Amino acid sequence: MKMKRRNNILLMIGISVVMTLSSCKDEQRKITFNDLPFVSQEFLSAHFPNEVVSYIMEDDEMFDKTYEVRFIDGDNVDFDAEGVWDNVDCHNDSVPESILDVKILDYINLHHQGTYVVEIDKNRYNYDVELNNGLDLVFDSDFDFKRYDD
Repeated sequence: MKMKRRNNILLMIGISVVMTLSSCKDEQRKITFNDLPFVSQEFLSAHFPNEVVSYIMEDDEMFDKTYEVRFIDGDNVDFDAEGVWDNVDCHNDSVPESILDVKILDYINLHHQGTYVVEIDKNRYNYDVELNNGLDLVFDSDFDFKRYDD
């Protein structure tokens, strides 16, 4: 009988935890430039000095925060919780070359003359680079070309 009661209590606790976690939703709120981590502010000032910010959103996820900066022309930059960029999407405009490593630029200039980067996405293992002709290239964390992606 004690075992059954203990199992029921554990089941109730488990259900409570699942219900609590499932009710925790991401919370987005609009913030100002000064609310961004300082690293993000420096990045934007260095690489997008003439861009006009349309809005900045802070996404407060359950265990982390992320930031999205959207410019008037629709371009956007995403930052992780520490304020380090992880995606720059300039749609049909060129991603500032100052963001790109020289090895990436050299590879593109050598193998894809006349094209430019419209989006770069980085994660722990690689950099995904999209060119204006729609071609996707993958570079490793040392900026060495690895493959084309679809």
